[in-house]
Amino acid sequence: MPRVLIVDDSRYQRYLIVQALEGLFTTAEAANGREAITLFIQAIEQGQPFDLVIMDILMPVLSGHDALAGIRRVEAAKGVPEHRRTPAVMLSSLDDPDNMLRAQFESGAQAYVTKPFSPQTLREALASLGLADNPLSDDPADEEFPCKAF
Repeated sequence: MPRVLIVDDSRYQRYLIVQALEGLFTTAEAANGREAITLFIQAIEQGQPFDLVIMDILMPVLSGHDALAGIRRVEAAKGVPEHRRTPAVMLSSLDDPDNMLRAQFESGAQAYVTKPFSPQTLREALASLGLADNPLSDDPADEEFPCKAF
């Protein structure tokens, strides 16, 4: 089963994300950006890299923007080509264009979901990345493959 690193300083928010992804991913959790980078490096070194990162922006110790940029530097240092880098979803209460653009162009996120979120909204974001079926699809054949790994 694919692996996801969930990074949020709120234990409750991490719980909600885990519940939304139940059956799609095995999860690891970090409470701040520095811890996330450490877990990310350990996963690569153990030969079990993450297939997805879901990152909050506003966190103590190291912000989500800085942590995701750090993860991108780790991938570059390990020789991971840009097209093979771990997909990342920023999940934040910040809904302003500046943070959305920074998440995409500076931090390297592929999707942005605002809090509060519904499980369906998060799954739609994952579907846009090819990591889950579209929850709005009516095609029964879509249910056959609930998640794709790289």
